[in-house]
Amino acid sequence: MNDADARGKCAACKYQNKRCDENCPFAPFFPSNKVDEFDKVIRLFSIDFLKDMLNSVTANEEKAKMVETLILEAKIRSENPVYGSIAVTEKLNLEIEKTQKELDLIQKTIAFYKELGGRSSLNKKNEEISTSGKQSLQDVKKARVDSNDNDET
Repeated sequence: MNDADARGKCAACKYQNKRCDENCPFAPFFPSNKVDEFDKVIRLFSIDFLKDMLNSVTANEEKAKMVETLILEAKIRSENPVYGSIAVTEKLNLEIEKTQKELDLIQKTIAFYKELGGRSSLNKKNEEISTSGKQSLQDVKKARVDSNDNDET
């Protein structure tokens, strides 16, 4: 009994109703418990296309990523047969735009309050300057009065 018999037929061999051997290209990616995923993928892409795609990639890591992408695309397409992944992309783009507008509004609000706080501190400084200016003006007047009094004597 070989390894393929021990694990059972892969989803592709179940679909094709054939014996799953050790060299089955689909077995690592579509085990017997992923029949639904395989069914969605072959409905969208066909089994021949899937074979060609698997044969076109040499590295196992890249094959795994490719199969994962095909499964995701097939799942999205089964959920939204008209627009597929474009609908998901558009939805995410709308969320990004909405968030960007919200961020712009928040930044404008922060800038407004910073400017308002700057004006407030500027007004306080102006009051201090004008208050000290009034005092020095009063001091000058007082000094004139004093000097005039001294001149008269």
